[in-house]
Amino acid sequence: MDLREILTTTRIGQLAIKSVPILSPQDSVHFAAAQMRSHSHGSALVCDNDRLVGVFTERDLLRWLADGRSLDDAIAEAMTANPQTVTSGDALMSAIGYLDQGGYRRIPVVNADGAPIGIIDVKTIVHFFVEHFPSAIYNQSPQSKQTTSDREGA
Repeated sequence: MDLREILTTTRIGQLAIKSVPILSPQDSVHFAAAQMRSHSHGSALVCDNDRLVGVFTERDLLRWLADGRSLDDAIAEAMTANPQTVTSGDALMSAIGYLDQGGYRRIPVVNADGAPIGIIDVKTIVHFFVEHFPSAIYNQSPQSKQTTSDREGA
């Protein structure tokens, strides 16, 4: 199978969708950071009535802190509202396109009703490629035009 075929036929649901904390918009930024730390993950999904309304990441937290804002404020003020999402039936190529266009490292996965399932991230996609193209990935030179600067030998 070639790369284009894999990208267009593989569905998001075939990848390892990661579980992350699910928070309420009223939860504090401090609580969100603590939940992310306890789950060892850099993001949390924010839901209202079982529908995704935002995503909160370590980038959001750093911006919040840099602005001198209070950790007691509601996460609704610090989150990225209405994030781009994918469903488990979407093609892998769609997710990669959204990640690239938005400069994101992760994207929420939702069901048909907009309820969160989890997230997929760049790391998951890279692992998927390593599984399907191990020789192409493991045999790549770290530098495209690697040459020696000194003669070897005597």
